[in-house]
This record gives sequence, structure tokens and C-alpha cells, in this order.
Amino acid sequence: MVIDLIQKHCKNVSNLHILDLGSGKGAVSVRLAAAFKCHCYGIDGIPEFVEASKEKAREHGVEALCRFEVGDIRKKIEELGKFDIIILGATGPVFDDYCTALTIFSKHLAADGIIIINEGYTDDVNTFSNPKNPTYSSLLSRKELLKQFSQAGMELIDENTDKSADFEKEIENITKRCTELKTKHPEKSSLFEKYIQEQVGGYDDLENALLSSVMVVKRMKT
Repeated sequence: MVIDLIQKHCKNVSNLHILDLGSGKGAVSVRLAAAFKCHCYGIDGIPEFVEASKEKAREHGVEALCRFEVGDIRKKIEELGKFDIIILGATGPVFDDYCTALTIFSKHLAADGIIIINEGYTDDVNTFSNPKNPTYSSLLSRKELLKQFSQAGMELIDENTDKSADFEKEIENITKRCTELKTKHPEKSSLFEKYIQEQVGGYDDLENALLSSVMVVKRMKT
């Protein structure tokens, strides 16, 4: 989805400089570098994820195009210059709210740059399978999300809410892996079982109570 949206909204993709905040194990940056031969800079707070990212970049032959670094994205971004694309991929409310995040990002966004955000949002009638889950306390309604974008001088210009994921297959894979781990670590069986149940509830919410969206945000035209 990210590749499709960038192709749609950006020209000269090989010249792009992309900042991937909360880059995880490098899945987005590595694929973008491989697809466009562009430069990607990923920052994540977990050292093991950063090492995995570097290894993936080597495996895909894009280590010269990808740079990965351990850091607190809230502090690190203040040290950086400007980028054509800034990606915030499913990091949660690390910047308190989206008005704050986008106001900060705006200082580091090229004149015609875009911000890509992966986030879940709700509407007023959704009912979660586990409403006490602290994850949901940070989720906004679509109306509130767009309001915060506007407060930061930004607007939503495109969105992909593709729901083609095979949730049943993903739960099957999670269960299989947890079963393998329970065999290796029987003393932690209860933790793995709890994780499975939490994931089942989470996927139920993804299917029925919220939208997982990849959004393209840009400065408002003046």
C-alpha cells in the first residue's frame, strides 16, 4: 500500500529521501529502497530491530540505500534536516497527539513533501471485544483525527483502508508459533496462551470495530 501511494503522489521516486520513524525491522524502508532505488533512513528504539533491519537490507542488496539507527524518534527528529517523505508506521501515540506530531514533522518536510501515517481509528458506534485494553484509549475517531490534522495545518489527501488481510490465516500462524514456543519454554506456557487470546480479540476488533488505514497527509494549500 505504501509503494502504491508513493507512486501515485510522488515524481522522480529514485531521488526521494525518506524518513521512517519507528522503522521496526525495516520492512517498509527495505521494500521502498528495493522498489524505487531511493534513500531511506530508519530510526527505532529497539537495538535488535535495528540489527534485523540492517541484515534485511543486506539480503535485498539495498544496504547502500538504507541507513538504520537506534534512537528515540521524538528527540532524534529535532536533529535532522528535511525529507521528501516522512513515515510514521503504527507507532501509537508517541508524540502525544497528531497535531503535535505533524507540527514537528512540518519543520522537516520538503516543500512538496508528504507524510504517510499508518493508524487505526474508530467511529462513535464501534464496540470493542475488550474495551479495557489500554491500546484503545489512544484511538481517535476519524472526525477527531482529521481535526488534529487541520490544527497542524495539514490535510488528508489520500487513504487506503484495504481490508483484504486474511485474519484467520494470521491467527493460525500466531497460534502455530506460540505452540512451538510453548514446547521450547513450557514454564512460560501461560504467557503464550494469554498472547494468543489477546491476538484473537485484537483481530476481531480489526475486522469489526475499527479501520486500519494508511493515510497520506500534506500541508494545506494557502
